[in-house]
Amino acid sequence: MHSTTKLCKEGAEMRAWKSILAAATLALFLASPLLADTRKVNIDVIVALDKSLSMESKVGAVKSWVNSFIIDQLIIPGDFFIVIAFYGKADIIISQVIKNDADRKAAKAIISQVQGNGKFTDIGNALDAVKAQLAEKEKDGRQKYVLLLTDGIQEAPPSSKYFSKNGTFNHEFLANTKTIMQKGWKVMILGIGIDTAAKDLAKELQGSYSEVSNKLTPEEINQKAGTLFGMPIVEGPMSLGAINSDGSGRVTFTLKPSGLSGDMRITVSDASAQAGSRSLPGLLSAPVTIEVKKDGTTPVTIPLRFPPDLQPGSAYGTLTFGFSTPDRFAPSQFPVTLHVMGWAQSNGLVLGPALLLLLLVAAFIVILILRLTRGKPLHFVVLIEDEPVQEEPISLRAGRELFLTDTASVFSLATRRNARSVARFTVKDGKLPLLILKQDRFPKLKESPPDALGKTFVLRAESGKNLSLKVHASEKAHPKEKAKPKERKK
Repeated sequence: MHSTTKLCKEGAEMRAWKSILAAATLALFLASPLLADTRKVNIDVIVALDKSLSMESKVGAVKSWVNSFIIDQLIIPGDFFIVIAFYGKADIIISQVIKNDADRKAAKAIISQVQGNGKFTDIGNALDAVKAQLAEKEKDGRQKYVLLLTDGIQEAPPSSKYFSKNGTFNHEFLANTKTIMQKGWKVMILGIGIDTAAKDLAKELQGSYSEVSNKLTPEEINQKAGTLFGMPIVEGPMSLGAINSDGSGRVTFTLKPSGLSGDMRITVSDASAQAGSRSLPGLLSAPVTIEVKKDGTTPVTIPLRFPPDLQPGSAYGTLTFGFSTPDRFAPSQFPVTLHVMGWAQSNGLVLGPALLLLLLVAAFIVILILRLTRGKPLHFVVLIEDEPVQEEPISLRAGRELFLTDTASVFSLATRRNARSVARFTVKDGKLPLLILKQDRFPKLKESPPDALGKTFVLRAESGKNLSLKVHASEKAHPKEKAKPKERKK
């Protein structure tokens, strides 16, 4: 892990840390609900084992633990098992499906040959090796459990793309961790005392982080690190709703428990998004606590607050969550489509009723204008042989029409024309024009009169008999049912 110079100064401290970390990881597996005697679903187990010089005196205990507990007690037939021994390089020493006892024995023999003799620690390179090994297993539907045995101090060799002079995580490393967050791997870092590097690594990997005191006890290990293989998994798609013009939005998803021995409380303390080249941090107004039950699924809705200056439209990006508790869900980063609504879309509930009211007002104005332009209605009666065609006086407004109809010498007024209509009444400029539809029925008229009010006409019935047709003005009458027309004598 460290150079020879650093080992002279820190070797004893780091060897003690690694020894305790190995023991802590042992307790994680012993406390796990995924032990072989209780699990039936196959998983993918990846162990990235630090074999740097600082592990030289303690690697024997770590190898014994891997063989005795991971292979003998955790792995069941059908599990895919990967072991990466890393330092300045990353060596894939095991990558296979454990089918039977013979495979277990062969894997244990390989692990027994590992020695703590490597210089440097290139965690980024180790993660690359893990991703490459799992690339062909992305669609197998299994949960991936990654156990990273390191203190988190990134000290890559100068030839590595992850190299940095001060041991910080460079751009290449941070880009690498984003992929891991999207994969939904379970990663845990356990630190002894105050170890900033280990904590930073856990944050970058969105992995669980716990600290244990220098006076380590099995009880403390169980308390701090008993949930390595217990994690809620996001089931199905994560749905980011439309973002309103004021920046308000929400994301919904469902959590499914995986390997939980009890209920879990997760606190989401941060949410950020990346839309194209623009970073959108601080999307949470306040932390959100999620109570995950060990049985069944948990629906989750998290309110978000985006900057109000986002332009309307859609953009592809990512949404990332941060946590203030060791427990978290996976994956913690998702590809999303950010759909920003304009003001009109955001205020549809208000605009709808307002638009309806506006339409009603407009319709009222149109009706009022039509009434004003059409003028007052004319009131009149139609008499045939001095008998009214209908009992009540007729009220007719401009734009309307009535048809005088002869059915077997029975006359009536109708609003629609038919084959028996002989004439039409309309209103124009305060007058009552009479349009002749059948000329033979008005033998004394050569053309339609422009105003029939106060006039008498000769009307020939269907029987051939000539009758008198009179049209008289009348006062406005109260509306009543129309009386049945009377049959005229031939």
